[in-house]
Amino acid sequence: MKLIIFDVNNAACSLAVCPNGYSLMVDCGSHGDKKCPVDQINFTYKNWLAITPYITNYGTEYPLALLHITHPDDDHVKNAKKIRENLTPYLLHKREHEEFPSDENIHDEYKKYISNKYRGKNPESVNWGFSQNKTFRIPMNTVLGDEELSEKIKNNSSILRFIKYGGKKVLFGGDLEKAGWDWLAKNDQDFIDTMKNGIDILIAPHHGHKSGFPTSLFDLTGNVKISILSKASESEKDDTDVSSQYTQYSDGISYKNINDKQQYFADGILTTRSNGNIFLRIDENGNVNVFTEKASSNHSKL
Repeated sequence: MKLIIFDVNNAACSLAVCPNGYSLMVDCGSHGDKKCPVDQINFTYKNWLAITPYITNYGTEYPLALLHITHPDDDHVKNAKKIRENLTPYLLHKREHEEFPSDENIHDEYKKYISNKYRGKNPESVNWGFSQNKTFRIPMNTVLGDEELSEKIKNNSSILRFIKYGGKKVLFGGDLEKAGWDWLAKNDQDFIDTMKNGIDILIAPHHGHKSGFPTSLFDLTGNVKISILSKASESEKDDTDVSSQYTQYSDGISYKNINDKQQYFADGILTTRSNGNIFLRIDENGNVNVFTEKASSNHSKL
């Protein structure tokens, strides 16, 4: 399995290439002057990714097998038009945008090019080759009816994705807020049972914001191997709303900087603001190789 967490500023976009070669994108956002992930997938990293297009029983070919939208904030769906036109997904996993109250703004291009194009259930399912592939969400009526959850409706509507391959477990946290993590850890038995088996790689919720720090998740999982953030240059930086607590719950991992070819040790977190695009390769035996575009200034060279 190959995984890229793209450096898209304070936004979110990740791409997993499964053991069977099909591609699964989690969110499609970007912000500021960062390179569009679609261009990087189609050109810069095309050979490394080696994506196998999904071909339906009717012979129609789709470059992207699945687009998973955790929730429809602009910074998670901004590239919807470009995805639709240049990396067309076969399947879409999302909430319907009509589920949200009318005063919750939904990106117009996302509605036009993605959300309104995928309705109903598709009869074909993709054979990914993962040992586990699950999603977790809080029911929308619960989000809307609960006083704490409804303070951040879109964030707490986030659909989480959990993938297990080679014994290694990855969780994409969307923008779920603390109240959302507390609800899942108390009310969703499948979530509870799955998380009690631990997590190796956590794509941190809400980019690493303090408001999304998942204490109740870590109470279930214990420490993770590495947490990946996108919010700030370093989680310990003063005058940010990024949580430094991730280092307390993350054991750390070694990685190779692809520019200077040196090995470094991240003692808890990696962040796209410091490390650029982050690449992971997990084999069937659970060996994990991590590569980054840049080395963080506070990480030790091995």
